[in-house]
Amino acid sequence: MLCGVLALPLFAGEPEKKDADVFAAADWNWQPLGKGAQYGCAQLNLFESTQFISVIRYKARKYKTDIVDAPAEFADSTEALALKHNALGAINGSYFNMKTLYPTTLVQDNGVRRGETNGSEVFRVDGVMAVRCHKVKIFRCDTTAYTAITRKHKEAMASGPVLLLDGQEARDEWPGSGFYAKRHPRTLIGTTADGWVYLIVIDGRFPGQGIGTTIHETAMVAKMFGLKDALNLDGGGSSTLWTKPAGVISHPYDNKRFDHYGQRSVPNIVVVR
Repeated sequence: MLCGVLALPLFAGEPEKKDADVFAAADWNWQPLGKGAQYGCAQLNLFESTQFISVIRYKARKYKTDIVDAPAEFADSTEALALKHNALGAINGSYFNMKTLYPTTLVQDNGVRRGETNGSEVFRVDGVMAVRCHKVKIFRCDTTAYTAITRKHKEAMASGPVLLLDGQEARDEWPGSGFYAKRHPRTLIGTTADGWVYLIVIDGRFPGQGIGTTIHETAMVAKMFGLKDALNLDGGGSSTLWTKPAGVISHPYDNKRFDHYGQRSVPNIVVVR
């Protein structure tokens, strides 16, 4: 349900030096979640535009990362689902049908395979995030690999596109469709080579406050955070980052105001406990 505001040329590679310098100098106002985990946010000038980025980062081995599946009548805001499941932090999950509130991608929760990726999503869904023994992994795959992944991982969620693999942008060139080339609110999950997990929301559709990013720019943000592998999740009005100490720290778009109250009901989230 994305209707962007600005189309930009596509190009792959490294972040421009001016963007990397701005990012490195940003004050994220890091706050503790416990056991070394932190959350923070910053407003900064990236890609010749104002961006507002929120993030949770934690060592995977010290925390439990779970997928919460709550379709249809069980769907609720990211905050409400996180509170119900005793989370320390949470981010919205993957794509879903806005009318039925059922997922339109693979979702496996606690070993039960509940959702499947339908044909309308294949233009963007090319990966899976999965959890096993506290390890969060991101795979690039199609639907033929789902069974092998879900046999080995009790928690799994398909989404996309994959943004980074082994520290490099996952594609040399991205498609020119509005989903890829226009700026939108974005949600992503990523991992570092030394075992950190990052949950990130980039606000969007707020000119002068947080305009959002293209898919290429989203990949560049992931790279500037030092991620090795990264996966794009559902964006637009779904994009929400929540922490137990501070509540929603991003600016969900559904009420079209730059505040923390415009949450959308979603059928799945990713939580950290």
